Amino acid sequence: MTPFVDVVLVLLIIFMVTAPMLEQGIKINLPTAKGGTMEKEETPVVVALRDNQTIFIDSQEISEAALEKRIDLLFRNRTNKNIFIKADEKLPYGFVAKIISKIKEGGVEKIGLVTVPPQK
Repeated sequence: MTPFVDVVLVLLIIFMVTAPMLEQGIKINLPTAKGGTMEKEETPVVVALRDNQTIFIDSQEISEAALEKRIDLLFRNRTNKNIFIKADEKLPYGFVAKIISKIKEGGVEKIGLVTVPPQK
C-alpha cells in the first residue's frame, strides 16, 4: 500500500507543476489539412480580418477598441463559446495575435481559423 501512495503523490506533484504551464498562451484549434471542424450548435460567429487591418464581426465593421466588449456581449448568454476567424494571409502575425487575445479576453473558449483547403 505504501508504494502505491508514493506513486500517487509523485503523480500529483507532476500534475501540479505541469498544469499551470498548459494554461499559458492562446489556445487555438487549427484545422488540419483535411479540414477539421468545430461544433455548430448555435449560429457561428465569424470575425473577418482584412489586409488593411479592418475588423468585421458577422459582416459588420467594428473598431479594435470595441472588439472585446462586443465579443463579451455576443457570448454572454451563449452556451457554445466558439468563434471562427477569417484572416487575410498578408496580415502581420502580431496583429492577428493581438485580435485573438482580445477575443479570448471577451470570453471565447475555442477559436477556429478558417482556411482554404490545398489544391491537388
